Amino acid sequence: MAKVYYSIGLSREFYDLVREEIRQRFKGCKEIAIKIHFGEPGNQHSFKPEDVKAFTDILDELNIKFFMYDSSTAYNSPRGDPKTHEKVAIEKGWDKLGPINTDDSEFVKVKGKHFDYEVCKPLVDAEGVLVISHFKGHMCSGFGGAIKNLGMGALTKRSKSAIHDGSKPIFDGDCIQCKACERSCPVHGIKVEDCPQFNSCIGCSICQIVCPEGSIKPKVDYFDTLLAEGAAAAFHKFKRSYFINIAKNITKRCDCASDPGDLIAADVGYFASEDPVAIDMASYSKTVEGEGKDIFKEQNRKSGTEQVHAAEKFRMGSAKYDLVEIL
Repeated sequence: MAKVYYSIGLSREFYDLVREEIRQRFKGCKEIAIKIHFGEPGNQHSFKPEDVKAFTDILDELNIKFFMYDSSTAYNSPRGDPKTHEKVAIEKGWDKLGPINTDDSEFVKVKGKHFDYEVCKPLVDAEGVLVISHFKGHMCSGFGGAIKNLGMGALTKRSKSAIHDGSKPIFDGDCIQCKACERSCPVHGIKVEDCPQFNSCIGCSICQIVCPEGSIKPKVDYFDTLLAEGAAAAFHKFKRSYFINIAKNITKRCDCASDPGDLIAADVGYFASEDPVAIDMASYSKTVEGEGKDIFKEQNRKSGTEQVHAAEKFRMGSAKYDLVEIL
């Protein structure tokens, strides 16, 4: 059972513990990648450089060189091209921490059950990957943490698009006119007439989950399954890895949105683990515990644990964990 270290604040004890974890995990490495999300322009709650500076300081103290990496978006955005993506990161001040890399022109293909996933080569070639994730809500997966950080941000545009397209709905069965799918669509893209009409779709799989007749099915598989498979494709290619989740500024939507919506939960704190599945489950559980309800399901119609259990099946880690609280 993996240990997940947790601290409500970035205490000296937690800092020292994580420093030792990183020292051991990346022992002998001269340079590693930090898998980060630089944030969409206009998003006031996405990661800022000061949110992760403590961890880049650790690498500096340990004399481990690093570069910060994220791949281009598949949707229309200044972050959709490596050059403008880098410009966005610099404008936000990320270059003050260290080198930035947004080049996703080269990749390594990893054969999965559903697709050949394209994992960005800078992460594959790195001696190790420190994955630092902003834990918050997500329109398609309930919440976004370590699994989402890799399942989208470690892959090429083509693979990201394949995941979203592969989880789009197909109507196959009877419609009882309940309109559950119409009400649940986060982009208001469904109109029920004789049967559901899918006028616009981001491939979130929510309509497939809420249909009481089971008449709406995914083109390939559920979004959460494909996301987890893509994350596992990247994870299994890393030489070494370690994971940090920061659960603060927890918004309804993710850092990919220029408007991420309102804060939906109080700040929870910091998590660290070698297991990406365990760290996401622990981050979810502590958030739900703090709010006294499943805020992600309430806001995004998914708890987010769907991706966690899918990632377990792809051997990324275990949803069972030992939480070690650090004061």
